[in-house]
Amino acid sequence: MMNYIKRQLSVKELENESNDITMTRSILDDSHTNSVSCQTKLISHIDGSNRPIENILYPDSFMNTIKDFNQKNAIGFISSPTTLKGKSKILLIIDDKQIDWSKYFKNKKIFADYDILVEQAQFQEINLSAYSHGGILINTNVLQNGKHIVRSFCPDFVLVRQYVIDYNVDWMNIILGMQYGAVPSINSMRALYNFRDKPWIFAELLKIQQRLGVEQFPLISQVYYPNHRKMFISPQYPSILKIGRTHQGLGKIKIKDSDDYHDLTSLISISKCYSTIEPYIHGQYDVYIQKIGNNYKVFSRKSSTDHWKTNIGSSSIKQIDMTERYHLWIDEVSQLFGGLDICVIEVIKSTNGKEYIYQIKDCTMELLNEMQEEDCRAIADLVIHKMQIYCRPDQQLSILTRVPSVDELSKLPKTNKCYHSQNENIRQTSNCTHATDALTNLKKKFSKIFRDIPTSLS
Repeated sequence: MMNYIKRQLSVKELENESNDITMTRSILDDSHTNSVSCQTKLISHIDGSNRPIENILYPDSFMNTIKDFNQKNAIGFISSPTTLKGKSKILLIIDDKQIDWSKYFKNKKIFADYDILVEQAQFQEINLSAYSHGGILINTNVLQNGKHIVRSFCPDFVLVRQYVIDYNVDWMNIILGMQYGAVPSINSMRALYNFRDKPWIFAELLKIQQRLGVEQFPLISQVYYPNHRKMFISPQYPSILKIGRTHQGLGKIKIKDSDDYHDLTSLISISKCYSTIEPYIHGQYDVYIQKIGNNYKVFSRKSSTDHWKTNIGSSSIKQIDMTERYHLWIDEVSQLFGGLDICVIEVIKSTNGKEYIYQIKDCTMELLNEMQEEDCRAIADLVIHKMQIYCRPDQQLSILTRVPSVDELSKLPKTNKCYHSQNENIRQTSNCTHATDALTNLKKKFSKIFRDIPTSLS
């Protein structure tokens, strides 16, 4: 009888079951203790193969067609997937080429021995795909020295320094993809989404004013019009008319009389944009209150010309003292939309000494020339600080959708017991499940053997 059982139930089958359990435990442990390449995870999820990323983004037939076209037209085209070092994290910086951000992260380390690989591109050079299991696959097509350099990578962190929406561009689809992939960023994707329209932002400022009072939070008075049909009541003159989603003084017009107002109303009727009207305030200078992490600065900006826009022509900028009043304003604003790690308040100080808050900006704010180098380093330090928290090598990409501001970090737990506990539960559950499956298979085999014994012996 025992000899028959040994023949039917081979030692090899038992060893396979044991190896499956051991290998499963090993894989689960390694996935939580080692850094796993995002490229490998995404590619294996798509087709289960180990093909390079560029072959998925650009099939061979398509790549050959492009290369043939480039050769005929003398256009350089290089497909260059980002090469990951043994221990590294990828930082995507969305900005123009005026600032080379890679130099601020050169030789910088996180987690003692992890390098930071910087990929810098503009919105127009970026495409992506986001996956419901977490993570995004970025493809950039950057023109360098007359050649199109195509790179493919999965960013661990994103810094956005370029306007998401302007008068003629809208890159909100890229922001949606990054939010979909739950990529941590500065500022958060939620905040960038809410900064699409200035009237939406001003509505949040009104809530702060209602809570603190007009004296503590003095906003400039403003009227909002969704279209031209309601603009039949003339404002006080002079006034400032702002049209649509614009930045850096564009779409901002000074109205001197009713003739100017009616002419501009006719233009708005064909622009299909909303508009806002504010009273024109003759100011001494603008106040620029800036917050980068825990780095606070205040500047005064005065135009050297007679132009009413202080950002037109040359202007004199000097750093002034941070008062408690300014500190209160910037701290209140930095809590909007879940937290702003980088933000700016622009204030105009009138000739009678009164101050009016007329605009706030997020991480896409301009850096003043006199302090640009210092501010770039402050932003780089802030990014490294956040990557230390949200790009840990022993954690898989989670469903995190917002990176809290630095002020909120003190409220977070000092350790990551919740993550380790959760991961340990996953390991235990998985191990128990595989062990149970192995015992079930053994029972089935024994049952089949004993069921077939009478027939075999007869």
